[in-house]
Amino acid sequence: MTTKMWAGGVSVALVVAIGGAAALFEKSASAQGSRPQVPRFEPDPLWSQTLPNKWVTGQVGGVAVDSHDNVWVFHREATIPDGEKAASLTPPQAECCIPAPAVLEFAPNGTFLQAWGGPGAGYEWPTTQHGIFVDARDNVWLSGSAKEDNQILKFTNKGKFLMQIGHS
Repeated sequence: MTTKMWAGGVSVALVVAIGGAAALFEKSASAQGSRPQVPRFEPDPLWSQTLPNKWVTGQVGGVAVDSHDNVWVFHREATIPDGEKAASLTPPQAECCIPAPAVLEFAPNGTFLQAWGGPGAGYEWPTTQHGIFVDARDNVWLSGSAKEDNQILKFTNKGKFLMQIGHS
């Protein structure tokens, strides 16, 4: 009889515990439903205007937003297939297209503002463009892939070289 009472008591305790857990879960779920949700973003394929100079872009290594809400894109020119950059081949294979400079700036509404970047005097350009950051003073920081490039480059927002940290 004692064992049956004990088993019955455990059963009742389990039912109460499960019921309490279910009520707690429902209360938690309803509280979560009233909390602000993570925003959902949808891409706008028509956001940016057509690039000038018959430019095309490759894989994007990084995107940043500056203090003016301008969007900065750091793309990998080397990833553009020959068929998509035929005008830049020697001899040219078509009238279009040419790889854009690696750093592109767009206004918040998608208007193209400027482009710059690539090898230059005084710094080592990364082999694989990877990251971009625009600081509070609107300086543009660029990095390459850690596998191949161990340097960080700092430029003004107009593309003037300021500093290199590390080396390839």
